[in-house]
Amino acid sequence: MKQWMMKKNPADLKKIAERYHISEILAEVLVKRGLYDWNAIDDYLYPSMDNLHTAHDIYDLDLSLDIIKEKIKRHQKIQVIGDYDVDGVMSTAILVLGLRRLGADVSWRVPHRQRDGYGLRSYMVEQAREKGIDTIITCDNGISAWNAVVRAKELGMTMIVTDHHDVPLDNDTGEERIPPADAVVDPKRKESRYPWREMCGAGLVYRLIAELYAGREDEEFLNELLSMAAVATVCDVVPLQRENRTIVSCGLEFLQHSTNKGLASLIRQLDLNRAVDSGCIGFRIGPCINAAGRLEDASTGVELMLEADQEKADKLAGELIRLNESRKDITARSTELAEKQIEEEGYLSRNVLVVFVEQCPESVAGIVAGRIKEKYYRPTMILTRSGDHLKGSGRSIPGYHMQQELNACGDLLLEYGGHAMAAGFSLEENNLDILRDTLNQRCTLTRKELMEKVTIDREVSLAEIDGNLVRELNYLQPVGEKNEGALFARRGLEILSVKIRGKEGQVGSFMAVDQGRCYNLVDFRIDQCMKREICEKYSEQMWLDLIDGRARDCFMDIIYIPKINERYQELQYTIVDCR
Repeated sequence: MKQWMMKKNPADLKKIAERYHISEILAEVLVKRGLYDWNAIDDYLYPSMDNLHTAHDIYDLDLSLDIIKEKIKRHQKIQVIGDYDVDGVMSTAILVLGLRRLGADVSWRVPHRQRDGYGLRSYMVEQAREKGIDTIITCDNGISAWNAVVRAKELGMTMIVTDHHDVPLDNDTGEERIPPADAVVDPKRKESRYPWREMCGAGLVYRLIAELYAGREDEEFLNELLSMAAVATVCDVVPLQRENRTIVSCGLEFLQHSTNKGLASLIRQLDLNRAVDSGCIGFRIGPCINAAGRLEDASTGVELMLEADQEKADKLAGELIRLNESRKDITARSTELAEKQIEEEGYLSRNVLVVFVEQCPESVAGIVAGRIKEKYYRPTMILTRSGDHLKGSGRSIPGYHMQQELNACGDLLLEYGGHAMAAGFSLEENNLDILRDTLNQRCTLTRKELMEKVTIDREVSLAEIDGNLVRELNYLQPVGEKNEGALFARRGLEILSVKIRGKEGQVGSFMAVDQGRCYNLVDFRIDQCMKREICEKYSEQMWLDLIDGRARDCFMDIIYIPKINERYQELQYTIVDCR
């Protein structure tokens, strides 16, 4: 069972509703998104790239512009080095496309997940120098690559670091440890005057390229790059607030009719005929781009974004879709193996799940950890075999700082890194049981903290929902991290019957009564939601009676999302949780 939370609302909802000609329901949702003044609501409801803060306040951005302009003028070779996830792929493509159009001599490289690991390495610098590269520009990495940057400077190369990750701190002084590059562009540097620190790597390099093009008539081309930055912003799970939300909102306008042949082909082959939204990006487009780096080589994703030939772009997009289908099968099998082990070995008696799934490829371990975490709501670490040792990937819950906990077990690990909610590490196999025991002995999570929290926007009867309100709720788009869609609650709803649907019988279509009228509700995971809670609250017989349509006195509290079913163009109420 989850904890249901509802924020208090001191705002004058009637005043907000009258000013924007919206319902008080939407007004309350907006306030609960942290929008407490007219300017904030204006920017939210009417996002515009013109409202972004000046990029010149990002520390070293102007310096990097001067360096790049000089390198292009002198025809010196530049290499862009990115990362193997969606943000890294899009950052690389934005930089390469933007620089080449200005006449730069640009090559690129993204690390191989297994062979290279994350980020810039010294041997990459040396190999670039051997090819006559004068300048390296990193994207979505580099802020922690001290040794590689030092090596580049030893070789007489120019280094520009663009990154959005936290700046590492010196162990002795606690001061920022900035790599000695010629320019280090990271909005999280303490010297940066830029007021928004949470952009992704692609959002950052988009701002850089846009400044390089200032004063030029290249609006359509910049819109193409903006749509790529929007994809990365959603997929990197940075907060969809303020400037990130503006980038995604404006980028989505151009994504549906993208002039980038690779993106357009991917959207077409995924059969995304309706308007592409943040959900399409996060659950359809992004996983295909990510699949290349997980199963083979992320270079395929970059090649797709750079491809100018339509036939070749179609072939590359098809390959990414194929890889993603394979990735989904592998992930499902690995998740099933992890769940089986957890339940058979009695791991649920512990607060931290540390599971060794030998058959799980390390490239999907993080996805599996995320799914296990969501199902059992425990900090979860999935380990796989990697050569002569084990590698692990972890996903956490609020209240458990995964990186700090691994730091406390540092003597058991070969290497580790990450942050509060996710981490990666490696260790010798003979330390696995000790690590599991130590993490659980140290864990201070309470029973209440091990209950997932769901924040409700408002209690709304089903009778209050109509097509106008649902269309109004589209103002919340694009939804995502820290800008979730509206969640409503309804207590004491009488459930009359259920029809089981779906290939695996996981979907329940419920008939319910609210204020004397009948409504259809849908639960897409009845085993974890309505079926489980009804059986626990009443009995298994009550569930069977609902299936037969002869249940009596079955009342449930639900949290739901209202939407328009696109196929039938009718209201649909999707159950998110119940009790």
